[in-house]
Amino acid sequence: MSNLDKKNKNILVENLIFFFLVTVFLVFKSLQTLFRIFTYGILKKEILTTKSNLGVDIKIKIQ
Repeated sequence: MSNLDKKNKNILVENLIFFFLVTVFLVFKSLQTLFRIFTYGILKKEILTTKSNLGVDIKIKIQ
């Protein structure tokens, strides 16, 4: 019975490690995407029109 409990605990730990790694990867990718969006238009302060001095331009990517 104790051997079965150890296997169940090992499976639980493996699932938690996998979930943690996937979560870290997804957070990294989302932060990378947000960084690209903000460095493209908002942080560069690109002027879209000379009359209103709008400084926001968002790059739209279709994947």
